Amino acid sequence: MKKLLLILISLLVIVGVGVATMFALNICPPKGPWPMPPWCKATFVINQYEVQTNASSLSQIKVVNMYDTWGRNYNMGMVETTQANLNSSFDRVKSLGAQEVFVHDFDRAVYEGEFNYKSTNYKFEDEIFANDMRDRGISKEEIKNLVDSAHERGMKLAIKRNLSFVNIGNFILSGIKGNISKDVQSNYEEFNSGHTEEWIRDFFAKWQARLVEKGKMYQEAGVDIMSVSMQFQNPTFAGHEELANSLWKNLIVELRKNFKGQIMVDLDVYGLTDGNNGKENWQKYDYYKDADIIEVRVYKILEKYQNIASDEVDVQKEMENMVQDLDLKAKEKGVKISIFFAPSSYVSGLLKGPVEFLDILNPDIKNLITNNNEQVNAFNIFFEAVKDKKNIERVNAGNFAWDDAMDPEVKPRISISASFRNKPAEQVIKAWFNK
Repeated sequence: MKKLLLILISLLVIVGVGVATMFALNICPPKGPWPMPPWCKATFVINQYEVQTNASSLSQIKVVNMYDTWGRNYNMGMVETTQANLNSSFDRVKSLGAQEVFVHDFDRAVYEGEFNYKSTNYKFEDEIFANDMRDRGISKEEIKNLVDSAHERGMKLAIKRNLSFVNIGNFILSGIKGNISKDVQSNYEEFNSGHTEEWIRDFFAKWQARLVEKGKMYQEAGVDIMSVSMQFQNPTFAGHEELANSLWKNLIVELRKNFKGQIMVDLDVYGLTDGNNGKENWQKYDYYKDADIIEVRVYKILEKYQNIASDEVDVQKEMENMVQDLDLKAKEKGVKISIFFAPSSYVSGLLKGPVEFLDILNPDIKNLITNNNEQVNAFNIFFEAVKDKKNIERVNAGNFAWDDAMDPEVKPRISISASFRNKPAEQVIKAWFNK
């Protein structure tokens, strides 16, 4: 009897270890009469919509920006992986008519000793799932798979960077109380409350070394475009703009020695339209002119252009005014810009901008009303406004999720987010990009 019990326990241990190994390595068993593990298959309804659009030809390079996540996909309860959906997602992106596809890699600051924003006692490493609770850095092998998958479909592969100085998992856990948005904002304000010259010089030395390291890996893999800008917790350099400008220039020079593709930078949209963003004076910056691609991120109609929005005709006029101003400001600076445009799909989302759709217990998020037409109209009037602009050379449609997940089947309120996958706006982009 004892011998039989030991055999059963041993079998259970072996099965448990096997399942854990399959989960960790994303291995699926062969198809059979047994149920498939949850990380191997998840089925969602793919919605096919008929939308009205007067799409015409765009003169710009057409780009699709993948949602900034990599690893255990939080849309799927943290069991499915984004990399498992790579080829199927890129098939879909190619069918939209994209010439380039952008994905995000992830970095984090690892502090030695006590955490302190003013400290320089940190180093940059790949993001890990335990810190972020959803993302991790992309491995060398995965970068090559991304490049190959994009190139096989006739698309260029670009890499953006998400950087965190904190344990982002704490924000996700704070969602239990429904305050992710508030915590993230207050934390970011504290982080940028004032960087000293010593901190700025130290940051750029470390960031430059990090990008050179990654640039070598991307060059070997065949990456076409890499960004040097930070997409999540980017430092600002108010009061030290001249110093930051020179350090940015030097970083770009050093990166070019190791990465032969195109280098991209962010040009702050308020810095472009107003000359400043808060206390940071963008009139003292010109380092972006040393890059090959200058991207301006737009998530809504900026406040200064929101004068008369009471119906769709008014919104269209406001969009036209904003895009025309962006085009003129680019011309004044003697640059060509790319516009990343990612409108949300809830009532008034085009005027209010993105929200933290993971913050599902926050009453402000729970009470938002999904409106797919908001996103449809946003893309239509944006493309109409941008199509003939001479100083806007690229349109980057954001964002494309790595799967078809949609609430209420999953907890995140993807229906109000800027993702256009499996929403009517996907057909709008397809119509404009394929003209």
